[in-house]
Amino acid sequence: MTEPAELPGAGVREAGGDAPVREEKNPIFAAGLSLLFPGLGQVYNGETGRGILVLFGVLAGLLVMLIPGAIVWIFSVYDALATARRMNEGTVPFRKMRFVSAVLFMVVWMAGVLAFLTLLAFAAVAAFTRAM
Repeated sequence: MTEPAELPGAGVREAGGDAPVREEKNPIFAAGLSLLFPGLGQVYNGETGRGILVLFGVLAGLLVMLIPGAIVWIFSVYDALATARRMNEGTVPFRKMRFVSAVLFMVVWMAGVLAFLTLLAFAAVAAFTRAM
């Protein structure tokens, strides 16, 4: 009988003897999630609140100026990678990702991006009407 396939990024460290089995985070997967969707790597690491802060930091930074948003975005990738590694080492408490948190985060992410694009469109219209 074959073993069930694991989700990408979800790992289990094999323990010898009677030692308990300990789960692991995949740092590269966490960083990739934050690269694609700012803050989702933090949600994967079980830090939903931090992920939402990262998302709004990136959107606010991109709205004000491009550079601050990009800096927060790059930091979120590094933070997700480093936190997953620290969880695997045991220096940071391991937190499980809750599926509901990930789904709700993606809803917030889409709403945030939609609001960002709406504000950007209003700013473009206002600049265009002033120019005329």
